[in-house]
Amino acid sequence: MSDIQKSLEALKLALKTEQEGYQLYKSGAEKAQNFLVQSIFIQLAKDELMHMDLIKRFYAQLRDAGSWTELTPEEKNYKGIKGEFKTIFSEALQKTEKGKAEISDNDLEVYDQAIDFEKNGVSMYDKLYKESTDEKAKMFYLFLRDMEQEHWDILDNAKQYLTDPGSWYTQQEGWTMED
Repeated sequence: MSDIQKSLEALKLALKTEQEGYQLYKSGAEKAQNFLVQSIFIQLAKDELMHMDLIKRFYAQLRDAGSWTELTPEEKNYKGIKGEFKTIFSEALQKTEKGKAEISDNDLEVYDQAIDFEKNGVSMYDKLYKESTDEKAKMFYLFLRDMEQEHWDILDNAKQYLTDPGSWYTQQEGWTMED
């Protein structure tokens, strides 16, 4: 199998993975009872759609021209959930004051699935990065790996907040309790 064929197969796997992520987040958002969980999953679903479009573009270029393309400046600067997290979190805190902060076992279960999904995504893109010899391909996989790592970090951080807000505030904000 040629390097191009191997790369096309890798991109097919990446596309399938991103589609699974989209379905996970879309379903999770629809079922979520907690505003923060719902908001994060909605944005993550949008990020997965962006990844799918990106992979499709790179796949078409590689298939049709036999060479990798590069990320556009707009793609390189895409912030996704990283750019929206503070807004999402602020809105969630407002909802919390209105008694909508409870998190269901289902929300936590989907959160755990999402964390595992992102962890696997980081591993997959890291493996593709290491196996690739084309510099443009390496940059592409590195970009996707870093996005998945951001997703994993945000999910983990938000889960900590959802399950133990007091400890989260202490850790994140440096809040301490005085006697």
